[in-house]
Formats: sequence, C-alpha cells, structure tokens
Amino acid sequence: MLIENKKIGQSEYDIRRLSGDDGIDVQDLCERCSDFSMLIEGRPPEKDAGNSILSDLPPGKELKDKYVFGVYNENNTLIAVIDMIKDYKEPGEWIIGLLMIDPSDRGNGLGRKLHELIKTWVLEEHGKALRIGVVEENYRGHKFWREMGYVEAGRAKATYGKKEHTVIIMNLIFSKENLS
Repeated sequence: MLIENKKIGQSEYDIRRLSGDDGIDVQDLCERCSDFSMLIEGRPPEKDAGNSILSDLPPGKELKDKYVFGVYNENNTLIAVIDMIKDYKEPGEWIIGLLMIDPSDRGNGLGRKLHELIKTWVLEEHGKALRIGVVEENYRGHKFWREMGYVEAGRAKATYGKKEHTVIIMNLIFSKENLS
C-alpha cells in the first residue's frame, strides 16, 4: 500500500492521500518549487496552483480516477506530491501527472524510492503500465524518467501558462525485466 509511514534512506516519511482540504500544503510546496513552474509555465505558481493539482482532470476522467498523494517529513511538512490518473489513456495504464519534490529534498534518491513505491502500488491496483509527459526543456526530468526505464512513445505540442512546449510522452510497460 502506498499510504503509510515509510522509511526511505535514513528518514521516515508519512505518505497520505490528499484531498481538497490539503490545498494550502500543496500551494506552499508549489511556491517552494517555483523553479518548476518557471520552467513549465514561464511564471511563478498561480495562487490556486495547489487546488489545481488536487482537482484538475484530463478529458473523460472523473475525480474517482484521480489519486494525489502527499509525502510529509518528520516535521509534518509536505515535501513531495504525486498526482496520478488511473486508466488513462487506456485501461490498465496510469499516468503520472506530477511528481514534484521540494528542492531541498532533491538529489538524495527520494524520487527513485517514490517511483518504486508508485510502481508497486500501481501493480497492486492491477495496472499494466505507467505513462508520463515530460516537457522537452526539462532535461533533468527527462534523464530521470529514462533512468527509471521509461521509453519515448511519442511527442505532442502543449501550452502551459505562457509557454508552448514539445512534450515527450514516455511509457513504462511492466515486464519481468523492469519489475525487479
């Protein structure tokens, strides 16, 4: 189960499913992660960015298909958000809409460990694949997802905020090789 206390490296984290009541925590994290917003949207996070993460859906999906998890540190501070949609674009395929980690918690293996937890949980939920879209300018993100075993499945144009992007669509289809 993804929701519980987890020891990752030397630290203990509380992973919980977020709801509309957690908008302030998510907004605070968005503001600490303004580098991501500047890269993606060309502007600081909007005042409702936290609520958008908790409620935005792709076409044809409902809130029952959306899972947003928060990772809290020992000081009960939200340091990461995981946003996923079940059965998008196909049954059994889950899209990671966002894996956002506080800048002070990046580079220590937390993202890799969270990805392992995501994979395990999606498998428990009978998922067959994970999907993510990475803007072409996000070199570090693209490298991270490649290292996690994702392969490019296509490209699309998208506009976020003030910026137009080429989005690299990447998939990880579960197989014996990438489950170990």
